Amino acid sequence: MKVQETRSSAGVAPQRRIERNLAAVLDERARRRARGIGDRPGITPGDAQSRITRFLSRRLSEEFGVTDVVQMSGGGANECYAFRLTRNGSAQRLVLRIKSQGACCETDVQREFSILGAVKSVLPAPEPYWLTLDLADFGSPAMITGFSDGVSAPSDSVPLATGLGTVYGPRLQKLLSPQFVKYLARLHAHDWSGADLAGFDIPRAGTTEALDWRLAFWDRAWEEDAFEPHPTITLTRDWLWRNRPVVDRVSLLHGDYRNGNFLFDERSGEIKAVIDWELCYLGDRHSDLAYAMLPAWGSPGESGEFLNSGLVETEQFISQYERLSGLEVDRERLNYYMVYALYWSVISLVGTAPRNADLRMTQLDVMYNFIYPGLGAYFCRELNRLVAGVAA
Repeated sequence: MKVQETRSSAGVAPQRRIERNLAAVLDERARRRARGIGDRPGITPGDAQSRITRFLSRRLSEEFGVTDVVQMSGGGANECYAFRLTRNGSAQRLVLRIKSQGACCETDVQREFSILGAVKSVLPAPEPYWLTLDLADFGSPAMITGFSDGVSAPSDSVPLATGLGTVYGPRLQKLLSPQFVKYLARLHAHDWSGADLAGFDIPRAGTTEALDWRLAFWDRAWEEDAFEPHPTITLTRDWLWRNRPVVDRVSLLHGDYRNGNFLFDERSGEIKAVIDWELCYLGDRHSDLAYAMLPAWGSPGESGEFLNSGLVETEQFISQYERLSGLEVDRERLNYYMVYALYWSVISLVGTAPRNADLRMTQLDVMYNFIYPGLGAYFCRELNRLVAGVAA
């Protein structure tokens, strides 16, 4: 079932609702940009150690120590620092995640913290411990989670930006593939109705609310970030709004489920943690499925077949997912969300990333000015091909 929408006489979509926490994030970004460069200086490991100690001293009654603070590599949405917390005669490895002020996608740390608590019985993920929205603590909203062991790619592979096109090899592919599908199926089938989902507005099943709120968010991001109009974005935005499918079941969604966003033990092939939940939301399961199937994440298998996220062939992916989740995969909706996935990716890569680099709001200037727009152009080509096909 689709909901058709007419356009205004000017051909521009009217102002639409965005989830409250995400609207507040975009409002704060506008204020931050207005204040200009140098809004928050970088944090050194030494500074992080003193800030963590001060933060925990107001939350722990027992004596404790914070040591071995190391800044972690990778990830543009957060600045991450691994550290060791010692208390009551035992030590625990934890991670401080400070929200970046110039990421290619604006996200909300409260939502990420909430969903980590909601999924801990469903799949392996970092344990959430403490959350702060007080900028006095770390300069940006932040949270502390458990440290997850494992690697995101084989140790003998060439490091790739964001895990793009990670190739696991035949042995690991066979071990990781069933787990990759299983955890996505579990996530979408999970009954989250009793979970504390602070930071989320709750959409109703049988409506397009979940999708409407996401489209409105990306509309605003493009309008505020784009240097100039782009015909592909204009065409796709119109098509997405006019062909919105009803969300039959509202599921917990990861939002960025693919290779590079889970950690695994290289010897056993066991997935140790699904990570990077910043783009999580409540919505249609087909959104996560389509995103994991984006061509950019995939690679050829031993027989030349295309492996989604470098792990699983499309028909096998769908059949295993349906069997494990008990949920049907609608091919028409899957195609719709493939367009949606490419659409918001292009907005982030061609709009937001270069805008933040131009405003000197990010430490990832080279990536945001060169790698991301190049990837965005590739996604844009795929988007043109898909939209031309579905609109024909």
